Amino acid sequence: MPEADRKMTRREFLREIGRYGMGLLLGGGIAMLLNRDREKCINQGLCRGCSRFEGCHLPQAMSAKEAMARKEDNV
Repeated sequence: MPEADRKMTRREFLREIGRYGMGLLLGGGIAMLLNRDREKCINQGLCRGCSRFEGCHLPQAMSAKEAMARKEDNV
């Protein structure tokens, strides 16, 4: 019997759904791991003297930048 005319059984159908579902979960997990923020503090949270301060997006650096901007606005 040709492959196109063959009907899929319930067990084969469920197996295929499980296989593709697991593939999607695995692919999504890998994508999330590759897309996460990998930036780490190299100066133990002492932002203003850090060589990476200008391009840093960590919360401590963002807070320090905001405080510096407020200080400049008040001067």
